[in-house]
Amino acid sequence: MARDFDDFFRTSYDHTVRGLELDGTGSADAHDAAQEAYVRAYARWWRVGHLREPAAWVRRVAVNVARDQHRHRAVRERAIPKLAAEPMTIDPHAGDDIEGLDDALDTLSRQQRRAVDLYYIDGFSTEEAATRMGISPGAFRFHLSRARRTLKPRMVERLGRQEMVR
Repeated sequence: MARDFDDFFRTSYDHTVRGLELDGTGSADAHDAAQEAYVRAYARWWRVGHLREPAAWVRRVAVNVARDQHRHRAVRERAIPKLAAEPMTIDPHAGDDIEGLDDALDTLSRQQRRAVDLYYIDGFSTEEAATRMGISPGAFRFHLSRARRTLKPRMVERLGRQEMVR
């Protein structure tokens, strides 16, 4: 089984990456998406290996992964301004302070962090996020509210503003 997958990987990987690059995915993202698709294929090789065109399955998964990467990156870029009362203006000379945000997020409880990730990073609605967490929408809103309250002083300090954080 592993030998068949090794041969499949060697003969189809470059073609998968080139296809993603031709679709407009950057080289690094194309390699990441292809690698993830092949990991998923290997985990299901007992089924995927018997398909008439396993390369088509891998290509579809790689396209979906690349699309998700692009969507998540766009959502992440909008996450901090969503936490602030006003859209944030970036000072190009200030540098990127992702570590400051990570430090602030590390202060949250596990449930609060998961709520912030699902709502702001992954872009799920409160109902969808609650379902993913296995809790009621009201409980999800409670965790998100507590997370916002905890993050508020850090965000005000980080952004240098006195406005309220939503």
